[in-house]
Amino acid sequence: MTYPIQKFIRSARLSLSAMTQAELTLYQNLYADPVTMQYIGPCFDKEQSAVFFQNCLKRIKKADSGWHFFAIQLHNQKDAIGFISLIKKPFVEAPFELGIILSATARGLGYADEALTALFLHCFIGAKVPALLACVDPRNLGAVKHIKHFGFVDAPAVLKKSAELNSYLLHATADNISYLRTLSQQFSEQQFDKPQPALAEA
Repeated sequence: MTYPIQKFIRSARLSLSAMTQAELTLYQNLYADPVTMQYIGPCFDKEQSAVFFQNCLKRIKKADSGWHFFAIQLHNQKDAIGFISLIKKPFVEAPFELGIILSATARGLGYADEALTALFLHCFIGAKVPALLACVDPRNLGAVKHIKHFGFVDAPAVLKKSAELNSYLLHATADNISYLRTLSQQFSEQQFDKPQPALAEA
């Protein structure tokens, strides 16, 4: 089944848009940073990450690839602050695996929650995705915090990626969608309460 994932998703402070060549430097910096990659995977040098980046661009340009990579940007800034991805999986109950990575200066400011909320709402309401899969290292406390915050539940054993990673599902239930809508409204209200901080590129 094909799910109509859009190439542009907007929230109160953020835009999620299909990744382009302009984000290569940020991609290389993030995947070369040992702190960022500590619980995600091995670090890559610039040559390696450039190859991976170009492969990602090729995949997202193919309508039927099932790969969706978004650059996360603040509305008032040109440079991206991170990436969020959906990668097609061969599971009817959870057709995409979720991933997110932010630059160091963008962490702890609520941007991950806001970006994920916008993406989840689009997937569940607009694209009719039944559930999303997330596989995280249990030592990655930041990721675990997001998992608990959004109401993910343990995935069945058949969906587990590896013994080292915990696998979770977020289902498109009425309760989950209602909660996501509440979060989205809160982000919109906060947008008018205080100005957005300027961020340096990673």
